[in-house]
Amino acid sequence: MSAVRQLKNADAPLNAVIDGVDGGDLVLFNLLRDWAQGESLPMYLVGGPVRDALLGAPVKDLDFVLEGDATVLARRLAGATGGDVVTHARFGTATVTLPGARVDFVTARRENYPRPGALPEVSPGSISADLDRRDFTINALALPLWEASPEILDHHGGREDLERGIIRTLHGNSFADDPTRIFRAIRYERRLGFSIHGETLAEMKDALERGCVASVTADRVRHELQRILEEADPAPALRRALQVGLLAAIQPSARPERNLWSRADHIEAFGASSEALDRLVCRAPADFLAGEPLCYLAALVYRISPPQAESLIHRLNMPNSWAGVVRDTIALREMELAVADPASSASQVSAHLDGRSPASLGAVAAISDSPEAARRLRSYLDDWRFRSSMLTGDDLLALGVPAGPMVGCILRELRRRRIDSKVTDVAEERQLVADILKNPDDRQLLEPGRSD
Repeated sequence: MSAVRQLKNADAPLNAVIDGVDGGDLVLFNLLRDWAQGESLPMYLVGGPVRDALLGAPVKDLDFVLEGDATVLARRLAGATGGDVVTHARFGTATVTLPGARVDFVTARRENYPRPGALPEVSPGSISADLDRRDFTINALALPLWEASPEILDHHGGREDLERGIIRTLHGNSFADDPTRIFRAIRYERRLGFSIHGETLAEMKDALERGCVASVTADRVRHELQRILEEADPAPALRRALQVGLLAAIQPSARPERNLWSRADHIEAFGASSEALDRLVCRAPADFLAGEPLCYLAALVYRISPPQAESLIHRLNMPNSWAGVVRDTIALREMELAVADPASSASQVSAHLDGRSPASLGAVAAISDSPEAARRLRSYLDDWRFRSSMLTGDDLLALGVPAGPMVGCILRELRRRRIDSKVTDVAEERQLVADILKNPDDRQLLEPGRSD
């Protein structure tokens, strides 16, 4: 368990919040606080902003709860600031966005989950009821903004858990009600350097064993996985998700005779995924990992089979960007021997790799067992893919190449030779074009599918 933490301005939480908020967010916070104080509005800053302020971390999002219709307050703020507002009447929520700032509003509410994994049925409630519906104690904190010297409302021991560094649910059915909280528990644990409480961890594993994640829609599961991938360092949370069996639970077996991902397959594939993730983190450049977050997705799927990949794409309703990374990673793994073949020229290798996702290319370069395949993949990423002919289509027309398919064929041939370092300057390219024009019947040289 982590050492006890000293919370920032624990006796003056408003100061902690003001210190943690800056820029446009601070202007909005002060405006809303002025309204709350001037009109005695029962408005609260809740959840993550209060948590982060007490930890002395920057407050990146502003979340407010109003005992009343929060959508009305959101529209008022948008009108006063020129921001855009989006409301969700079913849940009594609204979001106001401005350049460099975002504010979320929630009507204080009660929630009832009709079945595991379903979206909740909501009804207006008090701030106490609203805090009771929260995911973890450290997020069940509220700061009343209309008070001159507000004190934090903490009905579930959230401040103590912050001091102890603990992630703890509010009740035993929390993960069954909303299995996406499993993702969030892991994300907060790793981001904050906390530990999941023993009872909460047992509840998590019980929910996973009962297949609760299978009840959650594809888009909600993918959204939670995306939030992990968008962390500054996704690897620790992904390792934890692999460790507790969360990722294996994403794709359950519906019927044994149609099962693509048996439990044994899950353990084998995601056990290999853990090793691949470790290799990725150790071998890939940090700047590449920061610029290509989907390379972590590539590491997770590196060892799975093509049918399993398609099943996962369907299960998560993946957008094209995600599905492309998954398919490219599997394809690259299967062509590693061809990429490493010394008989294959750089241009031949490039022909196989053109159009593949950089995230997949970089991940496989880091993960591959073949040093030669890894070297060539890195050469393609760093160099070969950027090589193109120095002459343009207009240049070719000026040199006498007839308009039509021959222009494209010659440009492809010039690029191949540039990749293989067989032409190195414009003069050599012009000479090659002249040679081709002297022998227009030599169709082999300009065969579109030719790669050497």
